[in-house]
Amino acid sequence: MAISRLILLFVLFYVGLKGQNCTVSVAADSLTACVGDTIFLAASGTNLYEWSHDATLSCDTCNSPYIILTDTSSYVLVKGISQVSQLATNGNFSNGNTGFLTNYTYNATSIWNEGTYAVGPNPNAVHPNFGSWGDHTTGSGNYMLVNGSTGGNKILWRQALTFPPGVQVTVKWWMLTFVTPAGSLQLKLSGTNIGNAASTPNSTGVWAQTTRTFTVPASGNATINLVTTSAALSGNDFGVDDISFQYTCESYDTVWIAPKSDAQILIDTSALFACDSLCFTLGNSMDSLGLLNYQWVLNDGTVDSNSTFSHCLKDSGNYSGYLKTTSNEGCSDSIVLPPMRVGYQRRLDSLVINNDGKILMNGVWILQPNTAIGLGAHFESYLGSQGLDSLFLSFGSGNLVEPGILPMQMAHGWNPVPLVMEPQTVCAYLYTADGCVDSLCQQIAFYPSITVPNFFTPNGDMVNDVLEIQSNNADRLVQRVYNRWGQLVFETALPDLFWDGKVDGKTAAAGVYFLEVEASNLYTTGQPVVQRKAIHLMK
Repeated sequence: MAISRLILLFVLFYVGLKGQNCTVSVAADSLTACVGDTIFLAASGTNLYEWSHDATLSCDTCNSPYIILTDTSSYVLVKGISQVSQLATNGNFSNGNTGFLTNYTYNATSIWNEGTYAVGPNPNAVHPNFGSWGDHTTGSGNYMLVNGSTGGNKILWRQALTFPPGVQVTVKWWMLTFVTPAGSLQLKLSGTNIGNAASTPNSTGVWAQTTRTFTVPASGNATINLVTTSAALSGNDFGVDDISFQYTCESYDTVWIAPKSDAQILIDTSALFACDSLCFTLGNSMDSLGLLNYQWVLNDGTVDSNSTFSHCLKDSGNYSGYLKTTSNEGCSDSIVLPPMRVGYQRRLDSLVINNDGKILMNGVWILQPNTAIGLGAHFESYLGSQGLDSLFLSFGSGNLVEPGILPMQMAHGWNPVPLVMEPQTVCAYLYTADGCVDSLCQQIAFYPSITVPNFFTPNGDMVNDVLEIQSNNADRLVQRVYNRWGQLVFETALPDLFWDGKVDGKTAAAGVYFLEVEASNLYTTGQPVVQRKAIHLMK
């Protein structure tokens, strides 16, 4: 993402006591930049700053923040705040009897008479009945030493000042009582009282501060008066020091921002993966009209300048790249392409079924049901996965269940498995560490199995009354019974019908008979399981 350093200088005027105002001014009324550029701002002239109307502001209260320009940026607003705390002209009386007007009589050596004052560091030096107390500021400087007037409502101190119009000004001053009862001072704005009259401290020799607040008139001109209001002859003697003013003013200004035609990019960053080969298409959804210039770069050496990037990767491995765009106004942007990986699909050569006596018929392996059955697979040699590949064998009736896991060091897995003796599908799955899989499946079925008894007793006691033949996987069970002379005495093809020891409705004679059984199913038609056996009919 391109970054340009555009610096705006905001000049904020500070407020003082000599006619200054609170108007903030900006060096540049508007600017243009590319989306994504860094714009540095700087403010000066005030105590505090508040920046707003841009979510990317690095700091909203410092004097030099920056923003990251977005396509929705329109302006930045700055508020300048001036906090002024300043002594009145000669407000600590360090320059002596100067900088203010008064209706009191000045006497540098004696304030024995009412309505007189001096400026100095020690009230005892100008009146023998007063104690020795230092000024509020340092304890050794000057302050105003007053013998209060008995006339009341007499201006003790006045200054004509200029403030920013409309601001709230807090006037502060310190007072110390020489002799009680205390004196009283009223703050006036021109002829208007500001708050109530303030008494000097009730105890002598103790400094106490008094504050009053007023609103500056629209003209900005303010005449401040401290007026003594007590008419007492006894007491009403005090000192005044550190007259000051405190106020805050605010002002605003705006910088308008016009983003240039940008080169922003928004692509799908989801990781891309496929086995053996990977083909993909990437596009910039922020440029549906194709107005930008493009450079797609992939670490397989591919460079493409089309607005959409279509490409196929054939070799297994990891791939990375980036996209850079530029607009006709010189703005640019770049982004890393999503991670890409082509996984290796390891091949299964064969699915192995180990069973003595099995045969392949019409693509189905017919297995002997009472012989151990082992499942395994053979697969190509491959060291790229560093032994992290896995072989899974699954088997079951209907769905593939009961997975068996074999280590990759074995080319075959001859582990006997307890298969359900019914038609089903067995499969082998070879997973690589990447998640690529190759599979082989094989349909299997089973020969029928039959169990024939040696004798039966058809005597009507409900026990062993028929020649019952146990069978599994037999859809057709042909039974033929012959007597000792080779005559056929019973025949059926039904698997659930058995000889009850009768011939033509009469009980056959006890003795030896000969049984021939043929069991078959859908998979063994033409190759039935045949068993012949001598049977004893006993009574």
